[in-house]
Amino acid sequence: MSPRAAKTRAILLDAALAAFARRGVRATTLEHVAASAAFTRGAVYWHFPDKVALVKAVFDDLVWPFDIGPELAVYRQSEQPLMLLREVLWFKLLDFLRNVRQRRRMEVVLRYRGTPELPEELGERIESLSLRALQHLTAVLNIAYERGQLRRGLTPIDVARCLVAACMGVIAEHMEDPQARLEHSFHLAPLLVLQGAGALLEEDA
Repeated sequence: MSPRAAKTRAILLDAALAAFARRGVRATTLEHVAASAAFTRGAVYWHFPDKVALVKAVFDDLVWPFDIGPELAVYRQSEQPLMLLREVLWFKLLDFLRNVRQRRRMEVVLRYRGTPELPEELGERIESLSLRALQHLTAVLNIAYERGQLRRGLTPIDVARCLVAACMGVIAEHMEDPQARLEHSFHLAPLLVLQGAGALLEEDA
């Protein structure tokens, strides 16, 4: 693909993403995308044979914002895996919230997840990404659990689900204005979850 064609494709993808956020995926047509990008309809069809291909291309680079990955060695080596997890989540959320395209993709996902608005294949991919992120969090929290570093009565999956909810809340709060400056306290929600889950904070009773 020539540099000019690549630039045109990128502009079309940005226009489509903005249209999906504004109109919804189902209501957006290729004509809407062409008009928004100030290109002809033929230019859109040259890059994307149909709307299915366009939607797929828009979300090909979707990254789940707080997927910490499957690597566990660094957490096993740490004396305080919960503190390390806090730092990793902080950087993951910061990188995500600074990425305007990823935030716009996630805006569409949060608004239409679980509805017919999203193509079935995309919906399945979203659920797969979400489940994988939950599993990765649970695996790290299990290390803390095995060391007696989680509050009594909590399981790794309990804490992982609370972390997911907290991180989703942070992301949703920053969806209104993708260009807005990050609040200094944006990381407090997951931090407070981890502090509350830590056994060291529990009083003997």
